Amino acid sequence: MQALSEPLSPFVPWSSEDRTPLHEAEAATPAASRQPLLVDLLRDPTAVTERLLDPSRLQSLVLGSAGIIAGCTSFFAAAASVARGREGWWGSAALTSLNVLMSLAASLGPIYATSILLAARVPLARLVAALLAATATGSLLLAGLASPLYLLTRLNPEWAGPLMLTSSFLLAGAAAGARIHRLLSHMAETVTGKALGEAAAKLSAEDAFRVGILARISWMMLAFTLALGFWAFNALG
Repeated sequence: MQALSEPLSPFVPWSSEDRTPLHEAEAATPAASRQPLLVDLLRDPTAVTERLLDPSRLQSLVLGSAGIIAGCTSFFAAAASVARGREGWWGSAALTSLNVLMSLAASLGPIYATSILLAARVPLARLVAALLAATATGSLLLAGLASPLYLLTRLNPEWAGPLMLTSSFLLAGAAAGARIHRLLSHMAETVTGKALGEAAAKLSAEDAFRVGILARISWMMLAFTLALGFWAFNALG
């Protein structure tokens, strides 16, 4: 079990609670009655931050966000394939969701390394959960755009459909990028506030600058790995 704990940094004084493996933390604290994850992702970034900072809820956040990503991206890819008259829509659906999850995994290393270089290191479990939660928010928007994509593709598959497909990915990517920035900023404010004995504290100009760079690099790396994955696997081709 000790191998599952993240090694301590000599520069970051973490508590033993921060190092607790996800499955142990989940079992340690009984789940209270709260809003469903889907509602928090759509309406309340502050509630998502609370989940990120609560070791007993990290595992459910990771698994729930991954499930939402897989379901929403599969639905969107299936709608795009059916609209173009493709019979093997299930292949595109499975490949698209797999591509998104693999892109998240591929971008995690560079993002984590960037956080170390910026002296804004996020505990790995929280970083994974934050990236998944932000991507899940974008995936929900993507699933909502499946209907107009289907209609426009059926009406005009030459230009209206491809234009809507591109616009859908751009809108979902913008939503995910904005949510990454919001989650990382609010998480940093909450952690800083706890260190000062407050609920939350405004970040200094230097800290806000470093967190902002980390959020932008996170969005850029995720967008790059996603684009590379879709080009390599041609999931929607």
